[in-house]
Amino acid sequence: MAGAGPSVAIGNFMQDFEKSQEQVTQLLTFNFLLLGIGNIFWVPVALKFGKRTSLLLAMTLQMGALIWCALAKGFDSLLAARIVLGFAAAAGESIVPEIVADLFFLSERATMMSIPALLRYVILISCGTAVGPLVAGFMVQYTAQTWRSYFWLCVGLAAANLVLLFFFCPESNFRRPNYEPDTQMEVHAIDDEKLAGESSSSFVENVSGSSLGYTVHLLPLKERLYLVRYDASISFWRTFVEPLRLLRYPSVLWTIYTYGCALSPQIILIFTMSTLLMPPPYEFSSTDVGLMEIAAIIGFLVACFGGGYLSDIITGYIIKKNQGVTRPEQRLVSLLPGMFVAPAGCILLAFACQEKLSWVAIAFGFAMVSFGEVYTPNIALTYVVHRHQEHAAQSLVLINIFKNILAFLFLYEAVPWVISQGFIQVYMIMFMLNMLTLVLAVPLYFYGPRERE
Repeated sequence: MAGAGPSVAIGNFMQDFEKSQEQVTQLLTFNFLLLGIGNIFWVPVALKFGKRTSLLLAMTLQMGALIWCALAKGFDSLLAARIVLGFAAAAGESIVPEIVADLFFLSERATMMSIPALLRYVILISCGTAVGPLVAGFMVQYTAQTWRSYFWLCVGLAAANLVLLFFFCPESNFRRPNYEPDTQMEVHAIDDEKLAGESSSSFVENVSGSSLGYTVHLLPLKERLYLVRYDASISFWRTFVEPLRLLRYPSVLWTIYTYGCALSPQIILIFTMSTLLMPPPYEFSSTDVGLMEIAAIIGFLVACFGGGYLSDIITGYIIKKNQGVTRPEQRLVSLLPGMFVAPAGCILLAFACQEKLSWVAIAFGFAMVSFGEVYTPNIALTYVVHRHQEHAAQSLVLINIFKNILAFLFLYEAVPWVISQGFIQVYMIMFMLNMLTLVLAVPLYFYGPRERE
């Protein structure tokens, strides 16, 4: 919300700080860039000092950055605050997949990180880009402090989130034994509250029919809520380098490209919507611009069905047809039903925005590219999680870093690009890039099994 919300106040920023549109959009683009780069810092910190520590630190920093945004007197100060805000918010995207890996066994991780968990992960992150401007539109128009009031609202939400994290997010870092038992393990858990008088409880795993077994002491709740859990055995450098090894896999590279290209058409319109719709012939108010986000929310919700439920039906049918044989590439077939929605939306936006057609046409195009922002990436992420089950969390972290960097390369020049070349050239290039993601999925489907071997 705090990232995309100020997009409806671009006109206010231009007036308040006497800056050009290109300069003002830096408040959005650099925030977006740090949302990706920040993962490079937060992942090693989470492993070294604890995920609970990192989330609390990041949320505290985020709340401070939001207060800074609300009180900023000059443009440079606000830009610096927005950069810090993006850096702090990156922890939310990078640490959550790692927490899932901590909480569930290897055999469960693919399930917990795919449908429906991955769907919620993608839809909630995407909806923030729509809900933020929707709420901000009303606050910019109907409150005395305009965009500052919106930042104060975000401060309150961040404070509430900080309290929830403190009381309901115990440390999840856990070092599993290195051996590979050859028999199924029966798990017996004994909670600390059930063992009165003992200093700590136990989590016991016994191996049926084998002498292998170990006991892990489950710390009391008070100790699990400690702010810092330092692990001297973790190397910052190794933690940074390990996910990069996944870049050698075509499936990961394709997902990064797909996600970045799916984000760009929708975010470009968000960045330029206020300057497109506020002047004649539309003469929209800030509230009207915010209400256009309803189209994006509709696109997200339809993609939630298509990229989730429908994708599962198609994949299940293929598995049944193959007599129960499963492989990650089967998920790619579910791209077919919605593969042309986002590219068609790019064509519609190209002509609707350039020729100043009805706002209804722009809303339809906005909904279509918003559909593509969720539908295709969700299938791609589910495919990667299935393809790299043992490194699911690391692949998601890597994708979060590079898809934001890739999208930033488009977004940084979006406004100057639109001003100099027009919407037709920008969105026709977006059309070709999104079609290329679908073309590249074909060799992945046919040669993926050979690459795994």
